Amino acid sequence: MTAFSRTSVLQKTAGITLSKPGQVTLFMLLSSLVIWTVLFSTYPAAHNAAHSARHHTLGVACH
Repeated sequence: MTAFSRTSVLQKTAGITLSKPGQVTLFMLLSSLVIWTVLFSTYPAAHNAAHSARHHTLGVACH
């Protein structure tokens, strides 16, 4: 019974796994969202940590 259950779980996992292009796309979207959120955040801790990068790389005024 254990072998059957293990095989069943592996088959289900293989059925929902994303392809490489899907994984890359999802990674790029999530990474972009995190970077966007940090660079344009008004939360003081995140804003102060990314302050110089925000000004020097994007040329965005924040105050």
